[in-house]
Amino acid sequence: MLNAICLKGARDICHAVGENPKHMARLVREFGLPAWKRDPKGTWRALPEDLALWVRRQRNHHLSDYVPDMVARS
Repeated sequence: MLNAICLKGARDICHAVGENPKHMARLVREFGLPAWKRDPKGTWRALPEDLALWVRRQRNHHLSDYVPDMVARS
């Protein structure tokens, strides 16, 4: 799935990052998930490389409180 140029739809995007599609708008708004719509009623879209970076940043943010040395090495 991450071989695509652009992922389309909340289900595919959330599946790629391990999140629930029901929370798509909140993930974008509150957690900075890098996804967009062409218009307000459009379909969510995201670039796989942006999603991979977002997941790494989430990991580093949440691990920094527990394993500072691991985050520094990644």
